[in-house]
Amino acid sequence: MPSSVTIRALFALAVFFVAMNAHAQSPLEEIDSLPISLSVDQFQSLQQLSSVTNPGPAQPRIRRRLPRPELPLTPEEISYRDVVQKLGIHRNRFVHCELPNGKVRTGVITEIRDDGFMLKDGIVISQWIPYTDLKVAPRPVPAVGTRIGQGFKWVGVGLGVALLIPLFPLFFIAGDGC
Repeated sequence: MPSSVTIRALFALAVFFVAMNAHAQSPLEEIDSLPISLSVDQFQSLQQLSSVTNPGPAQPRIRRRLPRPELPLTPEEISYRDVVQKLGIHRNRFVHCELPNGKVRTGVITEIRDDGFMLKDGIVISQWIPYTDLKVAPRPVPAVGTRIGQGFKWVGVGLGVALLIPLFPLFFIAGDGC
């Protein structure tokens, strides 16, 4: 099963590179030249526009942010926040989070805010978990299987890149039309 996914991914990458090479070699559309000289009417209207005085220097626009409504946390949610802050000190510690919908997330805490935290539960995937969505307080777990699984995923990514490197000259040859 994983080999079919790998084959599909390689095929999609090959199609992407071939399409990009074909698009890059398409003939450029010529743009008509723009008129260089102005007519008398255009010149007079341009002078009238430049004679209008500017009332003052333009003020730079300042971007205003609307204040976020502060949702008060319950004492239970405040205890969850304290636990997350204690667990978040260790960057490589895996935590186990139970959500009220029955899902269980295991990952590393990467970001902590007043209303929730970011849990990285894959090699690339992260999920924002508000304190209001926790069923029980997060707890530390060894997660040996998770570490091994993520290690295998990184090895797969490395092997995929190593297998694609010898194919790059073929893409360039096919793109040149040789």
